[in-house]
Amino acid sequence: MSTIATDKTCLGALRQLRREHLIMGLLSFALAGLVLHYAKTAPLPRVLVVAAPLQARMSYTSGLSPEKELLERFRQLNGVEVRLVLTNTPEEVLELVEQGKAQIGLALGVAPSEQDRRAVSGSGKKNRLAYGPEYDRQPIYAVDWNEGYLPTGSVRPAMDELLRVAASFSQDPVLAPALPLDALHLLLPFLPEVRDAAPTGREAGYRFVWRTDVPRLDAAMRGFWLQMTQEGSLPALRERTIGFLPEDPDPFEMDMLRRTLALYVPPHAGTIAKAARRWRLDPILLTAVIHQESHFDPRAVSSTGVRGIMQLTGVTMERLGVLDPEDDSEVITAGAHYLNMLRGQFIELGYDRDEAMLLGLAAFNVGQGHVEDAIELARRGKPGLPNWMAIRGVLPTLAQEAVARGTRYGQCRGFEAVDFVDKVRYFAYAIKGLVQVGAQRDELSGLRLALAR
Repeated sequence: MSTIATDKTCLGALRQLRREHLIMGLLSFALAGLVLHYAKTAPLPRVLVVAAPLQARMSYTSGLSPEKELLERFRQLNGVEVRLVLTNTPEEVLELVEQGKAQIGLALGVAPSEQDRRAVSGSGKKNRLAYGPEYDRQPIYAVDWNEGYLPTGSVRPAMDELLRVAASFSQDPVLAPALPLDALHLLLPFLPEVRDAAPTGREAGYRFVWRTDVPRLDAAMRGFWLQMTQEGSLPALRERTIGFLPEDPDPFEMDMLRRTLALYVPPHAGTIAKAARRWRLDPILLTAVIHQESHFDPRAVSSTGVRGIMQLTGVTMERLGVLDPEDDSEVITAGAHYLNMLRGQFIELGYDRDEAMLLGLAAFNVGQGHVEDAIELARRGKPGLPNWMAIRGVLPTLAQEAVARGTRYGQCRGFEAVDFVDKVRYFAYAIKGLVQVGAQRDELSGLRLALAR
């Protein structure tokens, strides 16, 4: 065989190989384009797995949950289903999302620092996680036990819950537990062992985290949080769900509540139940009102001189037809009637029963006229009826002479009305849980009962 023939054969084979490589390259490029196109255009998964740390706000049956309302709104907007997976710690949430076992997570107190962001960027790795805006921030509180140590005895659900949550925020969760203020408040009614609580100076932020390698999910989550931020509905959502939680934990206050329920409520339980049925009120809410007003002491006297178990004025009792102001049963029934009347007045203005009940509670404390003044102040220059969130922001300003001068009913201690509503809501939450504890011996049940809204 000649050298020329051999060269031609080799050249042909080389050209064939180049053609095959070119074809394979084109096919690979086309396949990569198809994969990219599919990733960008593929619909959201029909079921999204959401990981969250198991805390009072995120238990399977909790009603005290801004997070659940946020997830429900996202679900409705995008036509997907949500499957909740609960973990012991926020760090485990991130692990599930990073491993692709969950698409969305609730990251409590574990948002990446700027140093962490730079480290990921410098490593050349693509960050697969995106963090949404912080929508709530809770201070971390340390807990002191009765007699300075954790009481021994059988493990109870509420105590177990406190220690488990504290494990995420404490070096020694048994001897020196620390946990977010919201979790502490939601557990406090069921933990008589807690004698004191103090801020640690640390805080935990609430935010959502999700995977960015599912483009439709990434776009949907970014759009959702942009919409939530722009429309400004997050503060109202928080107020509606957990806005009644106090600013500082007070174990003594919970001791007083437990004492009231044990000693003073039972003799009046029948009257409360009957009055609540007659005037279509939540009997536990009515109990919370009486506790806040007088601790069930018929001899109680307010700073303004009002007396009695429900702190009704003589004018109000006369208006309600009370024949014997010393008869606690008659006064409780009259107080329930009055609450129903006030709620009805605000329903007539156009409020739903939930908002009307909050306004009725404020009016029970400070007077219907002053609440109507606050409504007028809150609605100035704005269409429609202002919600409780707006009204509670205005009520304290009625203590200022310059503001009250332009109102119909004048000055009042509006800040006391706001505090009254918050206290009643918190006591109602606690009483619901404590009543369930008495019936089922399960302290954790209180975490799963939300105030009727």
